[in-house]
Amino acid sequence: MENKTAYNSSVKIRFFICSIIGVFLFFVTIPYNGNKKVPMVHIMDIIQNALGPKAQYIFVMISCLAVLAASIYVKYGKNVPGILKSTYQKDNLFSYFTYGTAAIFSVMAIFHVGPAAMIDPEIGETSLSIAADSFFAIMVAGTLVAFITEFGFLEFLGKLLEPIMRRVYRVPGKSAVDAISSFVAAPAAGVMITNDLYQKKVYTAREASSITTNFSIASLGGFAFLSSIAGIENLYSEVVLAAFICVFVLAAIMIRIPPLSRKPDAFIDGTVQTETQRKPEHYSSKTFPAAYRDALEKSSGTKFTVFIEQLKSSFMFGIKVNAFIVSLSVICLLIFNYTPIAKWIAIPMAPVLSLLGLQDAQQIAASSIVGIFALSIPATLIKGKAVAAASAFFVVVLSTSQIIFFTESANAMLESDIPVGFGDLVKIFFIRTIILIPMVALMAKILV
Repeated sequence: MENKTAYNSSVKIRFFICSIIGVFLFFVTIPYNGNKKVPMVHIMDIIQNALGPKAQYIFVMISCLAVLAASIYVKYGKNVPGILKSTYQKDNLFSYFTYGTAAIFSVMAIFHVGPAAMIDPEIGETSLSIAADSFFAIMVAGTLVAFITEFGFLEFLGKLLEPIMRRVYRVPGKSAVDAISSFVAAPAAGVMITNDLYQKKVYTAREASSITTNFSIASLGGFAFLSSIAGIENLYSEVVLAAFICVFVLAAIMIRIPPLSRKPDAFIDGTVQTETQRKPEHYSSKTFPAAYRDALEKSSGTKFTVFIEQLKSSFMFGIKVNAFIVSLSVICLLIFNYTPIAKWIAIPMAPVLSLLGLQDAQQIAASSIVGIFALSIPATLIKGKAVAAASAFFVVVLSTSQIIFFTESANAMLESDIPVGFGDLVKIFFIRTIILIPMVALMAKILV
């Protein structure tokens, strides 16, 4: 009876139509208002343009205040609603610190009160802007991704890519969707999708940690923005190609070494993954039919109310990420703009870059390290300076390939249920940087 249900016409039609819509929304670029982007990003742009910056900043402030109030209510209140309890019950001192500082910083930025640094648009408004962009990326991508994850396309693509992804990256084939979603939307959107699949026991702790720290790539829009800041718009295609190669080569290394290799092969409920589940499959004449069958089975059990559930979970996740982004973004930008710490840390890097044959090594040295604060800072450091094209290329590709930056992607990771802590992320950033520097330097020599 189950097989008959899985293969009836309505299930097949639902799988095909929802998959086509999902592929169109996430992967097909179309022109709109003079820009070629995927429809999902156009939807984000339309919503944000309709609201305007001021309304978005006010919303971010309200969400930060609401998150602080909700966390206090969950900790000390009675008869707490289930959705609030499940969202805030795992909060700790670090969470309360970020919620409290986010509420204070956002009020200061909106009402222009407090120290001069907070009134500085480069600090307060920039942080609110980053938070707003991430929120709408999470909301739109997190809701619409149901077309891909809930109606069979994820199972279909995952089955087809499973032999490759298991052997090369030791993760399920489904993880390719996470990487592409980050690439076309935003890193936080990729983290949201990975977290959602971790909660649904699709990924183990090790797989989710590996996927989110290796495949939450900067978006295509981010590449264009950074290339523009660095003055190498003409090298945009080369930048994207180099970053893509670096990210996927590095992922094969990072997944096999600590701290990621030490994460448990267990699902969120503690169930240990079996050797059979981890074993790579082989391509055969049965692969495509099996992929199709898995897709139909998934589609047969999904109701369209899933979009409402996705909208709820995306909203709850998005407003918490807002608080983390505002708090840590402000702190990181204050450190970068008002202290020499970042430059001191980067001083030892100049001789290394010079040894690798990069021009203007002294000028780009700081850019190789400060990406941990924010994705845009490395390119901003060389903006307007007479830096050689190959060196500017090096800075942009390195910063986009480091993946861990605390004004967006890392905050989303910390807020997720995925078991990667602050210490893990810092370690991963520096290990990635050490491996990437010679790799990106070589790419700069080849492509520029």
